[in-house]
Amino acid sequence: MNTARVTVRDSGSLLAFESTGSEHTKVWDRFLTVEGKPAYHIGNVCGTCSFFFERLDGANQSISPSEISDSLRQGLKDLDDSLLGKIKVILPEGEYIASLLEVVPDRVLPGSGNDYFAHEQVELWGIDGFWNLPHYTKTEYYRSRSRNLGGRRKLFEFVIPMFPRNWLKADEVDAYRTGIASGQKPTALALSVLDVKQPATWNGEPAVTEHWCLAHYLLDGHHKMFAASAIDKPITLLSFLSLSESVATEENISKLIDNL
Repeated sequence: MNTARVTVRDSGSLLAFESTGSEHTKVWDRFLTVEGKPAYHIGNVCGTCSFFFERLDGANQSISPSEISDSLRQGLKDLDDSLLGKIKVILPEGEYIASLLEVVPDRVLPGSGNDYFAHEQVELWGIDGFWNLPHYTKTEYYRSRSRNLGGRRKLFEFVIPMFPRNWLKADEVDAYRTGIASGQKPTALALSVLDVKQPATWNGEPAVTEHWCLAHYLLDGHHKMFAASAIDKPITLLSFLSLSESVATEENISKLIDNL
């Protein structure tokens, strides 16, 4: 199987989803934390606000069960209950859809020509009225597929590292680059959320008015992802999509899985 539903209960994970709000809105801003420290601000629950993520101080380590490191290095071909059981121990409590995907990562520098926040987002939402600048992620990241979903909807896919590029080991990157160039497809591991966003108003008649933003927070596979991006080759990504933390309906998530 390439897709499975996974339930995590009584988790002792280092990872957690947390949120803040006000007396009027109990949940508003959402965070991914590591050992209780915010690692990423992963946006808010407003369906008309723009999608965003922002790296925080807690994003400083990879997280992966050692029992499956060899399997991930060699690359997964499919999913099974034994494998999923070993990975569940590092996940926060909740319901997930596990999917084995293929990605061709395109590395993005903030403000560059392929930065979603400087281009596609600005085209629909415009520039932030206070800062008068596009959103700044405080990190490099990767983009994978963008795909039209019909009905003026479009899927955007992001892979977001949990530590900076200058922490990568050159010899490990080189080893993966050689293997990937020869046709190997090692597997990275990610905790994911889907945010479906559409502004309340827009100018003109844009071809796309609803952004489906699939964000994969990379738990393991930083060297693999960087190596693949350097030579524009595919690897696989095992994504655990959180049903409760996504700003999306069950129908949205079903359509997403069908398109992936």
